[in-house]
Amino acid sequence: MVPAGLAFVTSSPHKHREAEAILAVQLERVSLDLPELQGLDVVVVARDKARTAHTLLHRPVLVEDTSLELLALGGFPGALVRWLLEAAGPTAIPRMLDGFHDRSARARCAAVVWDGTREWLGVGEVAGTISPEPRGQSGFGWDVVFAPEWAGGRTYAELLPDEKNARSHRRLALEALKRQLTVNS
Repeated sequence: MVPAGLAFVTSSPHKHREAEAILAVQLERVSLDLPELQGLDVVVVARDKARTAHTLLHRPVLVEDTSLELLALGGFPGALVRWLLEAAGPTAIPRMLDGFHDRSARARCAAVVWDGTREWLGVGEVAGTISPEPRGQSGFGWDVVFAPEWAGGRTYAELLPDEKNARSHRRLALEALKRQLTVNS
């Protein structure tokens, strides 16, 4: 059961639409400029953001964060991918792997609900590869360079939104979170 008064803290209307579609529930989107713990582990970052958001809003919050882990680079950029995208854009991600034979990557998402006393956590992970160059028009962020292993070489941005949402890292994390909320409420 979703806690009463739950606020989905995100500045991204794309994430908001995806979360509502996946959870099949309307979520109030609250945009906060939160200080973000810097690190590679998306679970640690999401947990910290949830606690900070709760402290500011004084109500139950849902926070979700994603990471893109390049295996040839030991998991970098991980949860720092947002800052990489802001500084250099999505074309930097495939360029970082030039000279490496291993273009495998892992997309991870951590979704956390924190009500001030209890935490519910869902984590989703999708294996894939980084395309040599950006491809596709759909999606946002690094969707143009991440090709999930189940998509036949297509990037997230080359998939229809419903096709992506059916098996994405965000989908898996939010479904795991929904199970946690149902079982542990």
